[in-house]
Amino acid sequence: MSQLTHYQEITIIPNPEIAPYFIWSQLFTQLHIGLADIKNKHGTQSIGVSFPDYHYDDKGKSSKLGLKLRVFAPSQQDLETLNLVNWLSRLTDYVHIKRISDVGDKAKGNVVVNRYRPKNMLKQAEEFAKYKDISLDAALVHCAAYKQDNKLYPYISLKSISNKQPYPLSIVQQAVDDASQGAFNSYGINNAADKVTVPHW
Repeated sequence: MSQLTHYQEITIIPNPEIAPYFIWSQLFTQLHIGLADIKNKHGTQSIGVSFPDYHYDDKGKSSKLGLKLRVFAPSQQDLETLNLVNWLSRLTDYVHIKRISDVGDKAKGNVVVNRYRPKNMLKQAEEFAKYKDISLDAALVHCAAYKQDNKLYPYISLKSISNKQPYPLSIVQQAVDDASQGAFNSYGINNAADKVTVPHW
């Protein structure tokens, strides 16, 4: 997989009447459809995203995505094929899309962007029951007595295209030392176990 050499930056325009969360939802829904489309038509899985203003406090006191999104690709042609301006045409009053640019020497490091999924209590209990060789009921009691995994990472509210059910796309963005190449999913981020990086500055 090629190095990510080109990018496009999208900025949510502050609007006193519309919360950024709503715009993020609309923006990411369209981006998700666009990335799925380019994967289906061209087999492209090399387009990844990052959140330049991302912030997460380990103590859970604050978290934010910010107002910017960068979309990275191995070539200008990949971004032209994706055609963000077309996919985001309904949001022209709410977002500003910069032209495609070279990453060049802008990057100061690398980040890995993953989706965060809290562990289901039943799954935790099943694992604990197996580990301790106890009944599932006893394991459920034990797990319920302890604080559950409920980290409040910033998220984007989305709806399933198939069943229209709402779900949160919780975002974990972490700095890493070394760049790593590979494929992204149709959100432009990593699948659970993957650590593919995008440039960061």
